[in-house]
Parts: sequence; structure tokens; C-alpha cells
Amino acid sequence: MYKWLVRAQSGNPEWYRDESTAPRSLPGKIDQGLEEAIIASRKKLVRRDTDETNYSFYGAIAIHQELDNLGYREKPSLSTINRVLKRSGLIVKKSNHVKKASSKRYYPEIKVQHPGYLHQLDLITPRYIKGFGVIISTNRIDVYNSQANLEQYQSKGADNVIGFIIDDWKHYGIPRYLQVDNEATFRGSLYHPRTFGKLTRFCLNFGVELVFIPFNEPWRNAHIESFNSRFNELLWQSKVFKNLDQLRSEAKKFRDKHNHYQQYRKNNFGKQRLGSCTMKYLPKQFTFDSSHELPITRGKLNFVRLVEEDGTINILNEKFYVEKNLSFEYVWVIVNTKEQNLKIYYQSEKNAPKELLKIEPYQLREPVKNRIPAKIFC
Repeated sequence: MYKWLVRAQSGNPEWYRDESTAPRSLPGKIDQGLEEAIIASRKKLVRRDTDETNYSFYGAIAIHQELDNLGYREKPSLSTINRVLKRSGLIVKKSNHVKKASSKRYYPEIKVQHPGYLHQLDLITPRYIKGFGVIISTNRIDVYNSQANLEQYQSKGADNVIGFIIDDWKHYGIPRYLQVDNEATFRGSLYHPRTFGKLTRFCLNFGVELVFIPFNEPWRNAHIESFNSRFNELLWQSKVFKNLDQLRSEAKKFRDKHNHYQQYRKNNFGKQRLGSCTMKYLPKQFTFDSSHELPITRGKLNFVRLVEEDGTINILNEKFYVEKNLSFEYVWVIVNTKEQNLKIYYQSEKNAPKELLKIEPYQLREPVKNRIPAKIFC
């Protein structure tokens, strides 16, 4: 902007530039070199044609991470990166799917407070390697920070799941809650009531509360389902494997790429406030013979259940009456092995108080013992 200045002594006019009111740069404006780096990074990450980019994310955070790897000290905001991508025609609009009408029923969930508070565990079954046989992948994710772990086996038995958990808890820590679906491998018998499977006994013994989501609602494990989708798309469907060892090797690369990205995202763009926590781990020397069944020990099991039309819910192959006027509402059920009772809670909405509807006796089929310390298994 230019203004007219009149000098008092000479009376001669003179032009001058008013630097105080002219903006030096436009908000979000970046130089050509950085814009080209953003575009090149996007194309590189989308191609996934190198060992470095094999399992890459390619959104704005991944590009921000790539610029960091390239040595850029000052990086643009995510909104600026997205504007560059959009202007360059590198953001493809996804097809509009008809959204299902969301239910107004409140679904009770655990409020995650810190890493290791809630893990979600799932099995990807079955997969086949031509000329080798069946492959099962056991996948686990931490809901707070999205750090994941996985391992592949040739069967989905509880012994393999426990073996995976032992290794997982040695390296990533023991969670407070472990959330799973109603797969027989997780909960035990599909027919006999009040029967605790191997995984249930293992978790009870080491103070981990299992949380069983409702029947036929896998989306309630949204975090691990999202991880599973990437596993299928980027790993399983993109490569041809010869044997289990080759798959395991690639799966570890996939996991490490995922975890490195999630750590970067959390450190640079996370908005959650970290609650105080102390992570606990299984000792490195811990060994467990899964052929020996652990006793039922003192602890809790959690179930989220949709009340049936007749007012009942199913807990470990046994029906319990709740209330008919709560049909098609969700309830939270806690089985307490120490007190040998079952408590049913209902919460009408997010900010409403949790109401204890009833307490039912829950006599177990065998004596409840004290927990066996981890050091006994070392």
C-alpha cells in the first residue's frame, strides 16, 4: 500500500511504502519447492512400490511425517497439505454410500484413559496359502494410542491365543480390559452354561477384565476392525505367500509401519489428555503350559448385551430376565467370581447415571481360588 507524504521543509511530495499495514505473506501460503515436495510425497506413498512405503498411510499426517523424514524443519499444517492435494487433483472423492439411520439407543462403552487401559483382540479367519494350508491371524490393538500387535497360526485354538497374549503382555504391557467378540475361542463352550474357557481363566488369574461385545455386532470393536481391514488390503490381498514364516515376516513389517505412523500421529496431533498410569508387564522369563487348565480365580467378566424382545439376555449360554420394557436396549453385565453374583446395569444416555437394575446369584460349577502370582510361572 502506498501513501502520500508531504515534507514540511520543502513542500515537495514524496511516495513511500507503508510497511506497517501490508501483510508480508498470505496465511497458508507455501513456497513452490515445498508444494512440490508435498505432491511428490503423496504420489510416492500412494504407489507403495518400495520397501519403505510398502504399507504406508498416505493422508495429510503421513505426508507431514514424510516431510519430517526428508529433513524439513518447518512443515505446513494439515489443512494446508490438504489444500495443496485438492488443488493438484490428488484427493479422490469417495462414492456416496447411503448411510444407515443411526440408532438412538445408548451403547455403553469404556472411557479409555491411558495406554494399556483397553485392548481389542480379534481373529481373522480363515485364510489359505496355496500349497501350505489354513492361516489364522490373531490381531490386537490398544484403543488409546492405536499401537498394534499380531501373529499368525495354523489354527484358532485358545492355546495359540494365550501364547500370543503372553508374548504381547511381555512386550506391550498387560491391559486393564481386553475386549473381544463371542467367538468360542474367547469365551469357551458354546453350549454349557457357566463354563469358563482357557482365555477367561488366564485373564482372571492376571487381573485382566474381559469385555464381551454384543452378539453379531463386530463394529463395536471398531479399532481392531479398522486394523483388520488394512491387514487384508495391504498385506494379505497384495502379496502371494509361500508359507507361514514368510507371512509372519511381512506381518511384522506391516505392524511396525502401522505403529510408527500411529506414534507420530499421537505425538504431533493427539488431542487426548494422558491420564496417570503405570504399565505392568509379564516377566520375560514367564512360561506357561496351556495343557494345564488354570482354576477360576477372583475377578470380573463384563458383557454388553442387547435385551431381546422377551426382555432376556444371554450370558455364557444361559438366559437372564432383565425387563421387557427395555427390549432392544443395551445393558452392561458384570459377573463377579469372588461374590458369585451377576449385576445388570442400564444407562439411558451418555450423561445419565448408570442404574443397577438387579443382582442375580451366580453360583459357579467349581471352587473359586486366589490368583496365582506371575513369579510362580518363571
